Amino acid sequence: MIEPNRSNDRRRMPPWAASALLGLLAAGVLGLMTWQIAIEGPFKAWDWPVHVYLDARQPTGWPRSILNALASLGGQRLYTLPIIVGVGAWVAYKQRSLRPLIAIGAGLATVFFIGYWIKFGLSRTPPASGEDVLYGVGQAFPSGHTANATLTWLLLVVVLFGQQGLKPDPVRFRRWIKPAAVAVFVSGALMTALDYHWLSDIPGGWALGALALMVSVTVLRLPPVPWPRRRSRAEIRPEVTHRTTTPGHPRRSDLSGA
Repeated sequence: MIEPNRSNDRRRMPPWAASALLGLLAAGVLGLMTWQIAIEGPFKAWDWPVHVYLDARQPTGWPRSILNALASLGGQRLYTLPIIVGVGAWVAYKQRSLRPLIAIGAGLATVFFIGYWIKFGLSRTPPASGEDVLYGVGQAFPSGHTANATLTWLLLVVVLFGQQGLKPDPVRFRRWIKPAAVAVFVSGALMTALDYHWLSDIPGGWALGALALMVSVTVLRLPPVPWPRRRSRAEIRPEVTHRTTTPGHPRRSDLSGA
């Protein structure tokens, strides 16, 4: 007779599989966008018209200063890195585990290495240059600012209220993931509205940030790695005593008295 519980356990996916698959999906979307930029496909068709429209309507004075401050706080690494690392260190301390910091480091490394690999590979000029040229002098696509925002604000909610977070709580997770998603959207939109990035750079940053986020979530969900543990003297001594008193093999002290 087959036990249903065992068959269900065998069919059940490991906890990290879903995030790994979503990461592959994000990587595929990012690759498709990169290909579209490289061949100057329809994905970038609205970039120049949007730039021309926004360039003639740029805010000045204190409104621009406020918008610049919001954009910087939302995704500039100077601000997002201390926030995500600081919260990660606090969660790691509370959980007595380095796993949160390792997961955050993996996500940051994904944004950095894959992001700059694409940036330097395409060398797309920014809107401020007045021309949209590939293999020139620029690092416009994908938007690293938007990728940092996507990773930072969504991962904060994960490490605090996710399944492997400090205080796992589905209600709080759903409550805070919404404003985090809004912050990600606003941060990316401001980079185009202020004419720092082409329109197509922003979805590229979202895809890169989603890939990095899924890398971090996968690391959080991986099973713990068993490390070899050195046995103590108290654990070794009973084994030695058992070997010296095995029936049929008298000790040397017994033979000396015979």
